[in-house]
Amino acid sequence: MPSFDPSQSLALALDRARHARVLGAPGSGKTTVLVEVAVGEILAATEAANRAAPGGFSLDRELLVLTADRRAAARLRSSIEDRLGRPIESTPARTFTAFAFGLLAKDAASRGAPAPRLLTGTAHDEAISATIADPGISAAAEVRELIGVDAVQSPAFRAELRELARIIDDFGWDSEALSQRIVDAARASAGERVSRAPDAALASRWIAALRLLGPVELRLAAEHPGERSASGLLAAAARSVRESDAGFRAPRIVLVDDAQDLGEGQLALLAALADRGSRIWVFGDPDIATAAFHGESTEVLSDLAGALRRAGARAEVAHEPQTVVLGLVHRQTAPLREFVAGLSARIGAAGVGAQRAAIAAAAVSDSADAGDGDRIAFARASTSAEQLGAVAHRLRRRRLGLDGISAVPWDRMAVLCRSRGEATRAARALAGLQVPTDVGSGGIVPGEHRIVRELLRLLQHALGISDLRPAEILDIAGGTIGGLDPVALRRLRAGLSLHERRRARAADRPTEAIEGLVAEAFAFPGDQPLIDSRGGRVLRRIGLIAAAGRAVAESGGTARETLWAIWERTRLSERWQEDALTARGVVADEANRSLDAVLGLFFSLQRHEEQASRQPVAELIEALLDRAVPEDSLARRSERSTVTVTTPQGAVGREFDVVCVLGPQDGAWPNLRSRGAMLGTAALERWLRGGPAEPPSRRETLHDELRLFVQACSRARTELLVLGVSDDEQHPSPFFGFGAAHEVPTPPSSRLTLRGSVAQMRRRLEDDPADAVALASLVALAEADVPGARPDEWYGVLPPSTDAPLVDLDGDPDAVVRVSPSQLEQSEQCPLDWVVSRLAGPDGGASSGLGTLLHHAMETAETPDVDALMDAVLAEWDRLPFESEWQSEQGRRTARAMATGLADYLAQFIGSDRELVDSEARFEARIDRALLVGSADRIEQTTRSDGGVEWSVVDLKTGRFRPSAADLAEHAQLQAYQLGVIMGAFAHESDVVPGGLPGNGGARLLFVHPKAVRAGTTFTEAGQEPLDAEAQGAFRERVGAAATVMAGDRFTARVEHHCSDPHRPGSCAIHIVPAVSHS
Repeated sequence: MPSFDPSQSLALALDRARHARVLGAPGSGKTTVLVEVAVGEILAATEAANRAAPGGFSLDRELLVLTADRRAAARLRSSIEDRLGRPIESTPARTFTAFAFGLLAKDAASRGAPAPRLLTGTAHDEAISATIADPGISAAAEVRELIGVDAVQSPAFRAELRELARIIDDFGWDSEALSQRIVDAARASAGERVSRAPDAALASRWIAALRLLGPVELRLAAEHPGERSASGLLAAAARSVRESDAGFRAPRIVLVDDAQDLGEGQLALLAALADRGSRIWVFGDPDIATAAFHGESTEVLSDLAGALRRAGARAEVAHEPQTVVLGLVHRQTAPLREFVAGLSARIGAAGVGAQRAAIAAAAVSDSADAGDGDRIAFARASTSAEQLGAVAHRLRRRRLGLDGISAVPWDRMAVLCRSRGEATRAARALAGLQVPTDVGSGGIVPGEHRIVRELLRLLQHALGISDLRPAEILDIAGGTIGGLDPVALRRLRAGLSLHERRRARAADRPTEAIEGLVAEAFAFPGDQPLIDSRGGRVLRRIGLIAAAGRAVAESGGTARETLWAIWERTRLSERWQEDALTARGVVADEANRSLDAVLGLFFSLQRHEEQASRQPVAELIEALLDRAVPEDSLARRSERSTVTVTTPQGAVGREFDVVCVLGPQDGAWPNLRSRGAMLGTAALERWLRGGPAEPPSRRETLHDELRLFVQACSRARTELLVLGVSDDEQHPSPFFGFGAAHEVPTPPSSRLTLRGSVAQMRRRLEDDPADAVALASLVALAEADVPGARPDEWYGVLPPSTDAPLVDLDGDPDAVVRVSPSQLEQSEQCPLDWVVSRLAGPDGGASSGLGTLLHHAMETAETPDVDALMDAVLAEWDRLPFESEWQSEQGRRTARAMATGLADYLAQFIGSDRELVDSEARFEARIDRALLVGSADRIEQTTRSDGGVEWSVVDLKTGRFRPSAADLAEHAQLQAYQLGVIMGAFAHESDVVPGGLPGNGGARLLFVHPKAVRAGTTFTEAGQEPLDAEAQGAFRERVGAAATVMAGDRFTARVEHHCSDPHRPGSCAIHIVPAVSHS
C-alpha cells in the first residue's frame, strides 16, 4: 500500500459525488492521486456489483480516465493495473479522441451504420491544397486576393485553415452560421469606439476563409467518406452524448489528467458528460500548459463550473467544485524545486497560483548523483557543435557512472528542444556522438527518410504510375539502396561513358548521352551488368529490384504486396536488423530509425487497404512523398533503451533523472512571432470565448512560451542542464538569464566521448603498461561494451572464421599441397601476403587483365605480326576495367609497345634454330607432400650437336620490373619450370622425344614492357642457368617448406622486409595496420 502525504490524502478523501479540481506543482503526485482514485473506484464498484449480481460489473459505467496523449493513456493504464495487481478487461484510460470514437462506433453499430474513421492531418492538408489549386472555386480566388497568392499556397496557410476547421468543430458551429454571426457582430459594432467584435478587415478574412472551408468539406466527403477529423469526432461525440436516449449511462466519475492542456472540443465533451450525470475531476497545473499558444485556455483549473457552463453544460452544479492543492513535490531535489518555482512565479497566475508554494518533500536519497558538478547548470557554448558535444558528454558521463556518479540508464535521460525540427536535428547529431536517441514527439514524416523516398519512387515505377528517370535511378544508386558513395558514383558515370564510346566506335556512330545507358541497364538488367564494376552491379541490382516489384504488380498484387517485393529484394532488412541488434552508436541508431520509417510506410499502405479508401493509390503515394504534417502511427517501433529527444509537449506527464534543455535563444525561445496571423484564428477563438477579437498580446505570448520552458525544466528529477549558444550571430534569450545563479563559466567538456575515453586510456597504457588507473578504466569501459575497449577489438579485425589448417597434412596421410610456381616465391617473401591474396582472390585490375590478353595473343599467334597480335588483344579490350578514356588510351599505347616487343621476339625465334614444343603447357610434379603444378607460356626445343635435344621454358612477363642477376639465379618460378622438365612432368614429352626425356636447357624470362626492356630494344630476355644436382635438391627443399607454410593455420607477416616496404605493396598491408593507440 503506497503512502501519501497529507495533501494527497485530502485529495483522496474528496466527495465522489461532486466535481473536483486537484492542483499541484510538477512532481507533486497529481497522477499518483488520480491512479489511486481510479483504483479505489474500481475496487468499490466491483465489490458493490458482485454483492448485487456477481459478474455484473461494467467498468465503463463507473469510471473513465481521460488524457490527451495516447502514450500517456497507455502509461496510466499500466499504472492502474500495477496498483491493482492484475490486468483489467476494459480500458479505463483513454485519449479523448479514442473515447469519442468508441462512442460513435457503438452508436453506429446500433443503427447498422459503418463506424466512423479518423481523418488524418495529411489527408486534410491534401484536400485543402487541392481546393486552393482548383480554378473553379471562387472562394479560393477571394482568399488569394485578400491574403496573396504566395501566402495561400504556403504550408502555413493550410495549417491555419485546418486550425479554423478545428475551431468551428470545437465551438459547435458550421461555416455558414458562424459567417452570419460574424457579419451580424461586425454590423452591430459599427460606429462603436470600443468593441469586442472584429474590425472589417479581420471579419472579411474570417468570412473568406470560412467560405473556402465549404468546398474543402465537400471534397473530403467525396474522397474520404465516413472520415472525421479529431475535432470532428469530439464534436460528434458531444452531440451524441447530449442526444442519446435515457438508456445511455455516462460514467459515474471522469478523471482528467493534465487538464491544463484541455481544448474547447474536449471541454465540450466533458460538459456533455456532466449534463448526463458524470462527475468531472480535473488534475493539472496551469503553469505548465503546453497548448496555450494554440489559443487554448487554462481556465478549467481556475473555474471548473464556469468552464463547463461556457462549454455548453446546461445542468446547474449543485455544489461548488471541490479544490485541493498538493503541497509537496516528490520528484525533485530542493534546489530544483526552488528553481522551477521561481520560474513559475514569473507567469501570469491564470486565476490560480497556490500550487506554486509547494516545496520539495525530501532530498534525493542518492547523494552520489551530484558528483563533482552542480545539479542545475546553465552554460554557454560557442557553437552548436560544442553545445551538442557538451550534452553528449553529460549524458555519457551519467550513463557510465564515471568518477563515482551513479549510472543512469539511457531511457531515464531526455533532451528537450523548442521545436520538432530542432529535436530531429539534435537526435541525429547526438546519435553521431554515440548517444542512442529516439525522437519522442510529433509522429512520423516519411519523406524525411531517404529509404522511404526511394521505396516510394520504386513503387510508383512498379505500379506504372510514374517511371523512374535516369537521374533518379542514379540518385537511388548513390542512396540508401544503392550504397554508392560520390566517388563510386562518378566512376559509374565515367565507366558508362567509356562503354558508350567503345560501342559507338565499334558501330561507327556518334556517342549518346549516358542517360540512355542508365535507362537500358535499369530496364534490362540481364544476367550480367552492363559494365563489370561495382557501380554496374549496383545499377543491375536496382533494375532487378524494380522488376521484382513490377512482376507482383502485373500479377494483380496490391500496392503493399508490391512494396514488399521491392523491400525484400533490397536485402536491407537483414543487414539493418543485425545492425540494430548487435551494432552500437550511430550505426545501430540509424538502423533502428530506418526500420521504424519503413514499418510506418507499410502501416500507411495497410491502413489504406483495410479502410477500403476511395483515394487512388497513386494519390496516396504522392501524398506520402509530399507529406509535411507529422502523423502518429500505431505501427510498432523498435524497443531499446534510448535518450528521449523531444519537445516540451512531447514530455507531458513524464519525468527523467537527467534533462538537458536546448534552444533558449533570442528569436527562438521565446518565439514571440504572431501565430495565426494570416486568418486571425487565435483572435477568432478568443472572440468565441467571449473575449475581444484580437490576437494574444506580446505579454501573453511571452507567458505561454515561459510555460513551455517551465514544463521542460520541471521534467528533471535530479539534474538539469540548460545550454545556449553565444557567438557573433546568436545570443541566449532572457529565459537563459533566469538561471544566472546557476551559470557555469564553461560548458561541460565536449571532449569526453566513449571512443575518446578508450583511446586516451589505451594511449596511456601504450606509454606506461603499469598504469593501473588506465587499466581499470579500460576494464570498466569494456564491461560497458564500449567499442574498442576490449583488446580483441584494438586492431579492427573480425575473429577467425576457423582455426583449421588449409590442408590437414597431419590428419590426412593422402593429403597434398598444391604449390604453384608463381605463388611459391610470394609465400617465401611473406606468408601473410600469400594467404590474403589466395583467399581474397586475384587483383582484377586493368594491368593484370592486359597481361592476360597479351599471354593469350602470344599463345594464339601464327605469325610475328604486330597488328595480328593487337587484334587479338583488342578483341577483348572492353573487358578491361579502365575508369576513364584517357586510361584506356594509355593502356592501348602500352599494349602496342608490348605487342611490338612480342612480335620482334617471335620473329627472332622463327629465324633461330629453336622449335616450339608447346604453349601454355601444363605440368604436375609430386615432391613429397607437395604437388608442384602450373603451366609454362612456351617450351622451346634446341638440338645439340650430338643429336640430343634440350628444352627451355620461356615465361612472358608484362610487368615493368626486371629482377637483378642475383635474384634471377634463385628465381623460384623458373626453377620450378626446370624441375618440371627434369622430372618429365610436362605433358606429351614421351611423344616428342621417343626413347627418353629431353635435356634441361634452363629457363628464361621474356620482358616486353617498355619500362622493363633495355634501352634501344623492344624485348629483353633474362636467363637462368640449368639446375645442377645440388640446386635441384635445394629447390625441392624450398618446395617442401613452401608446402608446409601453405598448409598451415597461421601465417607470418614479414613486416620489416616486405609488408612495410612502400616499393613492394602487397595484400598483407591490411593486417599490419597498428592499433589506434600506437605511437
